[in-house]
Amino acid sequence: MKEMKHIVITGASSGIGKTTAKLLLDAGHRVSLLSRSIERLSDEFDSPNASLVQCDVKDYDSVHKAIDQAFEAQGTIDVLINNAGLGVFDKLADGKIEEWHNMVDTNVKGVLNCLHVALPHLRASKGHIINIASVAAHHVFPNSGVYCSTKWAVAAISESIRLELANEVRVTTISPGAVNTAFIDQTSNEDLLKDYKGYFAEGLSPSIIAENILHAINTSETAVISEIIVRPNRQNK
Repeated sequence: MKEMKHIVITGASSGIGKTTAKLLLDAGHRVSLLSRSIERLSDEFDSPNASLVQCDVKDYDSVHKAIDQAFEAQGTIDVLINNAGLGVFDKLADGKIEEWHNMVDTNVKGVLNCLHVALPHLRASKGHIINIASVAAHHVFPNSGVYCSTKWAVAAISESIRLELANEVRVTTISPGAVNTAFIDQTSNEDLLKDYKGYFAEGLSPSIIAENILHAINTSETAVISEIIVRPNRQNK
């Protein structure tokens, strides 16, 4: 029988996070769902194997409390999925500094906050860290330089874990292309939002990313899937 794990996932109230949490629970795992907006999920995740934990990944104290709460509710932490993230698209010359800071605080500092707090648990359990990056961790695209830089940072963090902690934890980077979620809606540049909305609407289903996350978790302990890059198939578009 495959061992069921306690999996902590950030950004769990919508999109990839919410879809992944449902898939993991259906597979029999125990899941702690961390999000700033967790209260709206109480009806959808009414299970003893699901813990809903209020958490703002940008706030280190909030992360510390959330990880402690997850551990108390569901026991040993086996997997951390750093999924919380956001992207705001704009030309560099027109960029708003508060949007840049929000991306860095969420996409980079948020990952570091969660890693710093959860790493002792994961080292003790010989656990698994899954960082959700992006194809933007491999290519820099126009109108998204700051977002791309945050995802390159996520990829670098993953590689650092692999180099320094290979005997203690597994690490996987999942790099999706465009996914059909509300991700694009935070872009305040109306012209870019109009241009990109259809592109993202034709992107990957969040369930595709969830299935790849589960595949990485289920892979034999004798192997590590270091990275998965998943892009939409636009051959027929």
